[in-house]
Amino acid sequence: MIFVDITQLQTFLRVCEYGSFTKAGEQSFISGTAVMKQINRLETELNLKLFVRTPTGVKLTPQGKKFQPYVQQLLDLLNTAIEETRQVRTDDKRIIKLGTSLLHPADPFMTLWTRVAPMMTNFQIRLVQLQEDLNSSNREYAMLGRSSDLIVGTFDNTTLKQSFDAIQLGTYHFGIAIRSDNPLAQLTTISFSDLAGQKILMVPTGISEKNDLVRHQLLAAVPDIQIIDTPGRYDINTFNKTVEENIAMITLTPWKNIHPNLVTVPLKTDTTVPYGLLSTKFPGKKTADFLHDFVQINRDDPH
Repeated sequence: MIFVDITQLQTFLRVCEYGSFTKAGEQSFISGTAVMKQINRLETELNLKLFVRTPTGVKLTPQGKKFQPYVQQLLDLLNTAIEETRQVRTDDKRIIKLGTSLLHPADPFMTLWTRVAPMMTNFQIRLVQLQEDLNSSNREYAMLGRSSDLIVGTFDNTTLKQSFDAIQLGTYHFGIAIRSDNPLAQLTTISFSDLAGQKILMVPTGISEKNDLVRHQLLAAVPDIQIIDTPGRYDINTFNKTVEENIAMITLTPWKNIHPNLVTVPLKTDTTVPYGLLSTKFPGKKTADFLHDFVQINRDDPH
């Protein structure tokens, strides 16, 4: 009897699509080595040679080309079976799992959902608590398509290049979070020049182009500022570090009440960050139908 892990089949299709273990791994937030091991196990279990390894990537063998459409059909059939079974179990309601966490509050969408829900009666929103994937620089974003169908989060071109799609709901503004006893906390707004000689926490470059733009503006205005990079996107430890070391931190609108010992003062910059509903580029039929209907309703009735 042949035992094949569904994850191996999904990985097989990603390698087919990207022609590289490394690129396929990036889409799954795992290493290229881990992808290679999955493919090796799959080939061993099936006694098939699916890929030819080359210095520049991989190519399907004749066996791999024959196998690919059957794998696609199998996974499509499995997804259909799961979706149809879920609909029966939930009285024909199609459940959309919306991830939420301290840093990704669902409130901006749920307020809108209250108005839209009567026009989308075949869908039901289920809030699920996001668990961080600490092996990914994208943290909770890495859980999209796994523990949640959608999350409310920030995005820009850098984010969307990492296999996400987004429907914009609004924009967040930048601010500076500091301890309440920090002199900066007495200001009503903070300009770049107010941060001269300060230490400030920011996410590293390459994660958010909007954050990178503010970094560029900041360094141009106050070259003596000391920027401290976080390991990736913020987590609660970032806010604790700001308090414990009494330093400043770049923050956004929805995070102003995360830590009781921090005060958020608006930053004087025209740069804003769009936020909205984020999904994977291939979210599955249920989620794709939900997003289509949601966009259509808001286009026809924007208020």
